[in-house]
This record gives sequence, structure tokens and C-alpha cells, in this order.
Amino acid sequence: MTRRTRITGAAVTVAVVAGVLTTAPATAAPAPPSGSAHLVTLITGDRVRAQERADGRWSLTLDNRENGKRYSQFQARRGSVTDWYLMPDGAARLVSSGAVDRELFNITGLIRQGYDDARTDSIPLLAEFPERVRASSPPGGTVTRALPELNLASVAERKRDAGEFWRSLTASGRALQGPSKVWLNARMQASLDVSVPKVGAPAAWQSGFTGKGVTVAVLDTGADATHPDLAGKVGPTKDFSNKGNTSDGHGHGTHVAATVSGVGAKFKGVAPDATLAIGKVLDDGGSGTFDAVLAGMHWAAAEVKAKVINLSLGSYPTDGTDPVSRAVNTLSGKHGSLFVIAAGNFGADESVGSPATADAALAVGNTTKADRLSPSSSRGPRVGDGAVKPEIAAPGTDIVAAKAKGTQLGEPVGEHHVKLTGTSMATPHVAGGAALLAQQHPDWTGDRIKSALVSSAAPAGDLGAFAVGGGRLDLARATKQQVQALSASINAYLRWPAKDEQKRKLTYRNDGAAPVTLALDLKLPGAPAGLATLNTNTITVPAKGTADVELTATPRSGKPGNHGGVLVASTSDGLAQVRTPVAVHDEPEKYELKIESLDRKGHPAQSTSFDVINPETGDRMSAGAGETLRVAPGTYTISGYIDTPGEEAFGSVANPSVRVTGDTTVRFDMRKGKPVSLTAEDPLAGSSISAGQTSVRPVFWTQRFTTKVKGYDYPFGSLLFADPKFTAVYAYSEPGVSSPNFGYSNDFGLRQSKFEFWAETPERYEVAASPFAGPRQPDGTVRYKTVHGGQGTAQDLAGIDPKDKLVVLDLPSDISRDEVFKRIEATQKAGAKAIGILPVPPATARSADPVTIPVVVFGGASGKEFSAAVKAGGVEASIMTNSGNAHRMELSFPSEGRVPDQLAYNVKVRDLASVRTSYHAYDNAPVTRTYASRETPFGETSTQVLDPVPLQTERVEYFTPGTWNLFLGVPHSATVPGERITLEAGKSYNLAWDTPVAGPGFAGRTSSALGKNHPWAWRKQNLIDLTLPVFSDGAGRPRAAASGDTGRTSLYAGDKLVGTQELPGRGTFVVPRGEQRYRLTTEVARKDSPASSKVEAAWTFTSGYTDGDALPLLAVRYAPAADLRNRAPGGKEFTFPVRVQAQDAEITADKLEVQISYDDGGTWQPVQLTREGDAWKATVTHPASGFASLRAKASDADGNAVEQTIVRAYQIGG
Repeated sequence: MTRRTRITGAAVTVAVVAGVLTTAPATAAPAPPSGSAHLVTLITGDRVRAQERADGRWSLTLDNRENGKRYSQFQARRGSVTDWYLMPDGAARLVSSGAVDRELFNITGLIRQGYDDARTDSIPLLAEFPERVRASSPPGGTVTRALPELNLASVAERKRDAGEFWRSLTASGRALQGPSKVWLNARMQASLDVSVPKVGAPAAWQSGFTGKGVTVAVLDTGADATHPDLAGKVGPTKDFSNKGNTSDGHGHGTHVAATVSGVGAKFKGVAPDATLAIGKVLDDGGSGTFDAVLAGMHWAAAEVKAKVINLSLGSYPTDGTDPVSRAVNTLSGKHGSLFVIAAGNFGADESVGSPATADAALAVGNTTKADRLSPSSSRGPRVGDGAVKPEIAAPGTDIVAAKAKGTQLGEPVGEHHVKLTGTSMATPHVAGGAALLAQQHPDWTGDRIKSALVSSAAPAGDLGAFAVGGGRLDLARATKQQVQALSASINAYLRWPAKDEQKRKLTYRNDGAAPVTLALDLKLPGAPAGLATLNTNTITVPAKGTADVELTATPRSGKPGNHGGVLVASTSDGLAQVRTPVAVHDEPEKYELKIESLDRKGHPAQSTSFDVINPETGDRMSAGAGETLRVAPGTYTISGYIDTPGEEAFGSVANPSVRVTGDTTVRFDMRKGKPVSLTAEDPLAGSSISAGQTSVRPVFWTQRFTTKVKGYDYPFGSLLFADPKFTAVYAYSEPGVSSPNFGYSNDFGLRQSKFEFWAETPERYEVAASPFAGPRQPDGTVRYKTVHGGQGTAQDLAGIDPKDKLVVLDLPSDISRDEVFKRIEATQKAGAKAIGILPVPPATARSADPVTIPVVVFGGASGKEFSAAVKAGGVEASIMTNSGNAHRMELSFPSEGRVPDQLAYNVKVRDLASVRTSYHAYDNAPVTRTYASRETPFGETSTQVLDPVPLQTERVEYFTPGTWNLFLGVPHSATVPGERITLEAGKSYNLAWDTPVAGPGFAGRTSSALGKNHPWAWRKQNLIDLTLPVFSDGAGRPRAAASGDTGRTSLYAGDKLVGTQELPGRGTFVVPRGEQRYRLTTEVARKDSPASSKVEAAWTFTSGYTDGDALPLLAVRYAPAADLRNRAPGGKEFTFPVRVQAQDAEITADKLEVQISYDDGGTWQPVQLTREGDAWKATVTHPASGFASLRAKASDADGNAVEQTIVRAYQIGG
């Protein structure tokens, strides 16, 4: 019968055959890199656990995996920042169409902005609604700010209801319901990385132009209106940061405002008579959300009527279609304002950030006093279309302006001023200049002012148009020159394969009393001769009139790509010079790539998803059924999934190497797929199994495609999660095709079964089910009579007898979360003993839900069949639960180059390595999870599971041979300790986690904002940066202070305090360049452990100017033998090893003193030490019970020393 076939023909089985392993001695292995760990809930409801490695790589795993769900994992680089993405397949099409923002799946970006689960319980969104559609709150979300003029609203999506929110948003499957677009409400940052005379302001002042009568809005961190340089300058103010006022607790906004319109005697603003409107859109940390910036922009343009609006802030590079850039265009067009915006500080090509990428924005780059480009200044062209950005540049390096009271930003210059660098500092020079022109020409709109500023810019050496646009700001010329271009730039995009010319008109305006003849000189360095031409070499512009010149861009001129330059129109005497930056993008050849596919029945597939990746360029695209892509010539890997209607099976296909030289069609036929199967010996067979335990069985299955990409440390790829008990997977790759960039793997996790649901009569078969809500039943099997409760409405329940039965509810697909629990509660009150529901509801249960009986959720075809059988009547069922977890098997089968022909895996225990693993823990320790990944030539593979472990127990774990990285972590732990171990078949190993003593230790390396793969405590030029692993375990695996721990860290140079940071074991300090003697102290208290409850340490060392060296810090390490509850024996003499560890070298300490206390440090007594080579043996006499605290002093021959105290270092007795 069908059910029997499904069970006996399951893709993954465990054969009950006893296996035998030989024994090998355990070998020490270096700890793998360790870094921060975070939990991130996505807009789709997926929960991602992200752990950073010391080398900058991230491990991304799913906390709530579902059968059949597929994900793409990839990276994207912006300047020096590489971000890691994990995108569910169900969101890919909406992202590709532009309806959903890709940044909502930028895991590292979400963490960097503070949107991980530890720091916020909602996902901040920005939704665009169609015109005349009122913004409304979708289920699971709340509108927090409406911006009707922009058709936008900020929405807070409750993470606990994210699944329901996403389902309501995507109910149609192919388009959004309600809003037309959804973006991440991302955070913008202040664009921070002698100037006023340099831009010609004094000459403009002499002509009477000082900005008088013009309002300039500065949207920033606020302003210190009490600063003498801003006396009488501040007009309208409004707070959008939720601070409640516009005071500047950061310093950035005050500096920017004073550069625009400061009245200081020495440091004067560009437009000293302009009025400042201060909108606080960034908080006192220097960042703010999109919606706060948008609200401030609307206030400045629509309410204040500011002619010029300064935005010295920005976010990631875009093509100008993001919501903030679009708002710049809308508000500029409606209100005639000019938005002057910092280009950003990414310091790379094509890195100009939003909203400077808006068409209407005047984007500003940063030059030095010598007209050189600042290395940090973002360069163009604009991503997507190759347009000119930035259009102008101004001095932004070492700019001195007003310092906000009480702030510490930048390098002080006297008491009231500070020196800063960045495009933030360049931007207010241009905004001030715009105010001078607005005073001179009160009838000009923002676009006319923009073109006039760019037209009059001064040449900036040999800097190109994509660095400085037209050049460096020149206000002397801008306020005197009578001829300007009426467009700030000329842009042409020549799309392949079109061969038709594109023409662009440029209009010159002459406001003078006499005609002006201009010689035209167009230079596009490096461009082919015929790419861009003018219809004339000279043009005469009549007095008070206009004249046009035509530029022709000709495609296929022989050198595709971005070409930028400047069109210079000048008079013969050089008194007039009009500069217009020009960009022509001659698109490289592109061809159509079409993917055709047949499902397992031979029909054209209707449900498909494919990843198309170029390993050389990193270009990545997604395609669904019937979609055609435009791609550049090259070699691509294509992998994806094909579903077959009516089958509970998944098809996985790949072509590892597709060469595109013209229009190309790739075909997949799922009928070629071979079933993936696993047969594994049961390591428990023949052994004694305690009550409540069951044999191991397949629980987790992850299939992975990967592609190595040039320039990236980790491959791109996709994941498929399958339920090995109920799902079949068929896979193949194109025969005869292989690529060294391609990888394929199947990873299986076998465990003792925790939960099983069985139909018992009239026929016994297992049903795909999992606990959903209510109490967990005790270990064992409970049998139930069943009855079908329809959809669980009052009418449905009135027609059945649910008393003491398991009631099955077939809920509507569009039901809300609240309604789900209303029906569960009603069924419970009717007398049900348990409840089974289907389909999977839109959100998870909460502790506050009024559920007092077990509720399970059914999935897949077996769940539907069970529901139908219950409806027919006569069905009994059973639920088995088990809390035991004595064994673990991690089976990984990677294949390089292609999908192998043989996909039937037959595993013998003798072919595995066994690791006897002990999980030490103090009583009442928090939930701890373990994770394992195997190293392969194409990255690491794993089941993507963080598995709760049985604490205070020992178990045998089995692994396929290879090099594995094993990790152990607790929720919101700052670092995740790990072990890198190479395992051989047939050998056994021993591993112990979290043994005492937890204290300072410096094994391994870490990463931070200052760099990758660096020491825990290190010096980078004039910075000392610290992340001190103050809770490293007895084996030396590093662990830093976690969220919730408290403390402070201080650094002294000689006897002088450099600084104190109220952070436990962390700090970054600016220090003098020369060599000095330092003293570093830290104290850390933690709340979630009875042991090592307080750690104090003081290090003395010498350090001078270096570029990345480890500080010579010492740590005294203890490793007392303890049981699984981390208790040492009491009431007897006890010895334990002691070592002195150095961060920067293998050393032998020449002095060591240790003291012990049994009253939490109230009294101390010396410890007897016996030297044994490079280590010591400590001998003490324990009381019957309690805790031992340890205090030590150590030093080496170079004068490095440490004093450390660990209160409650380990427990004694029961």
C-alpha cells in the first residue's frame, strides 16, 4: 500500500547492525578561530544563527529549519566591507523583481545595524504604498510613521509574528499584498572618515554674497546652539531621533552646521549670514533610520521651505532607486530644494552611497587641501547605469570647525573646535556655496543652482570625473561667471546589442549683456575615439539667451565599460570656463541565458528555482520557471531545484560549467535524477540501552551546492533542508561536465528520536509531525483515540465528541495567528486530550498562550493522509517522546566538481571515527548548543543544525573521517569556543567541553572592525584594541564576556590614565606613538554562572608603535580534574596543573605565586607549587564542600607581568 511503500522505501534508513571501533589515543588539536555569535530573525520568520570567525568568515545556520525549504547563501563587497547573505528561496523572486529589499537578508548588515534579536524584538521596515492607498498595519506589524507625500510608511514587524507577517504580505505568491515595495528601514551613518578660503568663499563675500536671507537645513546629529560660532544662527529645529530635543551629543552635526554658516572669528562658515534649520535625524551615536531621515527631509523641504538641505550622511551604494534617493527626487521636484549630499567614505569605485545616488542630489566628494582625492572618498560611477557620481568635490580633509559641548569626536583644536575628515566635511562647503548662489539668484530652483556649481568647478589636478565630477568647488567663479550649463552632467547608457546612436542635448545659458563664444573640448580619458562626439567645436550663446550642443554616443566602439570625462566650454581669454562631467557606459556584450526544465513526470516544470553564478566575477542571479537572464560572456555554474506536482520529493540539478558565448539554452530533465539514500549501521545495536532511549535514526538532512568565487574567502551556494523520514530527494548534474569551482554534498545528522507520531489503526504508519504548543508529555508512548474537528469552529466542535481524544483540526490557509489559538483554546475547553493541526500555522507558540494540552502540527502528504483517515473514522494514534540523547552521528559526503553518479551511501560503523564527548556544566546552566562542520576543498559542509546538548553527561559521537570544526555555544554568548580536529576512520577520540577553570586565556585569534584574524589584545599603530577572553575554559578555548556581563576596562601609560571604558574585557584606546610602559586592568562580573563569578586582572607590559602585533600579555591557567558537574573532590588533599600562557609567544615564566581562598576572597592562603618543566603542580587541601577562589602573580624575563583573581574558580564536593 502507499503508506507502507513510503515508510519501507524511505530515502534514509538505519540498519540494525552492531559496529565495532578500535581505540586510538586522543590528540590535542588547536582551537579554531572564534568570534561573535548572534541570532537574527528575518522578515520571512526564518531565524539565523550567525557566528563570526577570526578570519572574518561567518557561519550561518538556520534555527527553525523546515522540510523542503531552500536557501541561497552568498556574499557582496562594498569597499573593504564584505557582507554575508542568507535568502529563502521563497523570497528570491520578490527580491529579483525589486518588490523586496535584498538588504533584509543581509545577515551581517542586520547585525552591524543592531537589528539582531538580542538588541531588538522587531524588524524595521519601510513600505511603499500605491498612490491613494492608505498605509495600514499588516498582521504582525505596526505602522510607526506615515509619510503620505512620499507614499511611504515605516513599519515595525514583530519578530515573534514574522511568519504571519510574511504570509500576509505574500499571499498571492508572486506579488506583495498591500504595499508595492518593502525595504529595510536601514540605518544611515554620519559620513565621517583650510578649507573655506580654498573654495573661494572670501571672494564671494566681497561681492556681497554671504547667504543672507537663505535657509539651509542641516539634517544631522543636531547642533550645539550655545556654541559661539553658531550664535544667532539657528532658526527652526525639530527632532526626529526620539531624543526629545535637537541638542548634539555626538558632535558631527555641530561641526557640519558651523562649516555651512559659522560666525567664528577664526573658523568662519561658507555662508555666515544664512539661517540654519536644524533637523536631528541621527542619534547621539551618529546613526539614524531611513524613516527618520525621510521625515526630516520632508520637514526641511515642505515645511521649512529650505532652499538648500545638507545631508552629511549616507548608507550603502545603490542605483538611485532606493526609497531615500527617490524621496530626494520627489521633494526636489515638488519644492525646488537642492539636496547636497555626502558621497560616502567607502573609498572604492562604484561605492557612492544612498541618497547621494539620487538623480536630483548634488553628490560631494572629498579632496585634500592640495586638491588630491582623500583615499576614503567614495568614487563613482553610480552602480547600475554608470552615471556620474559625485558631481563635485570640496575640501573635507582635516577640517576645523565648532566642537559640540561635552563631545569627544575628532582631534581637538583648542577648547571649542575640532578637526575632522570625511565627505561629511566636504558637503557643507558645497551647501554653503549653494546658499550664496540662492541669495544671488533667489528665483533659481535647486537644479539650476546644482548645475551652476558644477559648471563653475575648478579643475582638480588629474582626478577623474568619477572621483570629483566637474571638479572642486569654486565660489569665486560661481558667483561671477555669467555662462553656465543647465545640466549638471551628461550620461548615456548604451545597452547591448543595440547599435543605434544615442544623442544628448546640453543647453548653455548666458545671463550676460553680450554674446559669448565658447570653444568645446570633450575629453574622456581611455575611451575609444568614436564613443562620444560633439556636433560642433564652438558655440555662440546669445546675450540673455541659450544655445544647444549635441553629444552623440555610439555603441560598440571597441572598448566596453564605463568611460568618464569632462566637457569644457571656454572663452578664448579664459575668463569663462564651463565644466560638465560626462559618463558613457558602453555595455559589454550580453546574451540571453534561458533555463528549460522538465519535472519527474516529463512535464514542463512549473515550480523551479536556479542560482546562476560566474566564479570569475562573482555575478549571481536567480531564475525561476520560464525566466530568461541577460548575462555577460563567460563560464557559469547553474544549480537549482525542480518540484514535481503530487510528489513528496525534491529534485536537485546542476550544470557545473556552462560556457556562454551567445544566446544559450540550458536544459534539465528531472527524470535523469537518481535517488539519494543512506543506509547506516546503528551504533547502539547490541548495546545496553537505558529506559527512555531509542536507537539513532536520521533526523537532519541538508543538501548543498557550492561555487567557489574569485576574490571571496567562502563559496556561494544553496541549501535544501529535507526530512529524511518522509522525503525523497533526486539529484544529478549534466553528464560529462565538471568544474573545480563546483561542489556538492549531502550531510546527515542522526540522533535518538525525540518525538514520533504514529497512526496505529487500522494500519500503522508514521506521520510527519512536530510539537507546536502546550506541555511536553513525559517520556514514553501515549495512545489516543481520534476525532476530526473540522476547522475548529464552534459549529464544527458542536457536532463531535472530543472528550479525551486527540482532535484533528484542518485550519483555513489564511487564518491569523490569534484565530489559531482561539480555536485551539475552544477545542481544549471542549474536553480534548490532545490536538493536531494542519497546515503549518503562520507563527510559533508563546508561553503566554492558554494551552494546557499537547498540540502537534502535521506536515507533508502523510499529515494530509492522516487527517483524511481520521475524518473517515476508526483511527487511533500514538505520540512517543524521549528526552534521552546518548549518541550522535554526523555523516558528511562531499563531492568536488560534479554530482556523483553514486548517491546511495552505505555507512559502516567501522568506517567512522568515534569521539567520546563529555559536556561539563554547573547546575542550572543555560541551554547549550553544539554545531559541527566538515572542511572540504569547496568550503565547509554541515547539516546546518545547532543542536541542544545533554549537559552533565557523556556520550559517544560518530563522524565521517575528515577535518571537523566543532563548536559549543550558549544564547547571546560573545564568543563561541571551538575545536578543530582531524578524525580517522576506525579510531576513537576523547573531548571535554567547559571544564574548569574559566579564566583569562589567549588561545586562537579573533576579528573586529579594525581587522580580521588578529590577536585578542593587539596594537594597530596608535590604537590598542582589546577583546579579552576572560572566561576561557580549562582546555584554553577562548570565551569573552557575554551580553549581560558587567565590568570596566582601563589603560594607563606609566601613571597616567589613558582612558576607562565601561565594558567588561573590552576597549579601544588611542596611545602615544613612542614606546611606553603600560598597565591594563579589567574587571568582569557575570550573572549566569555560579563559578568564575568575578574575574579581575592587571597586566604590565611595554609597547611601542607597531602595525598589528600582539601585546605581550600573560595568563595563569588552571586545569583541576572535575566531574561532569564541574566539582572537584572535597575533604582531601588535591593537586592540579598550572601553566602560564603568553599571547605573543611560547614563554617560560620565571616567577609564579598562587593563593587560594575558600570564602570568596575574604581570606587567602599560599598554594604549594612544584615546578614540572614549563608548568607547575599545585597542591591544596580542600574542605568538604564550597568553592575555591584563586589569585596569582606571574612575570617573565622581559618584565611582562600579570596579577589575576578568579572568584569561585571551581566548585568543591557536593
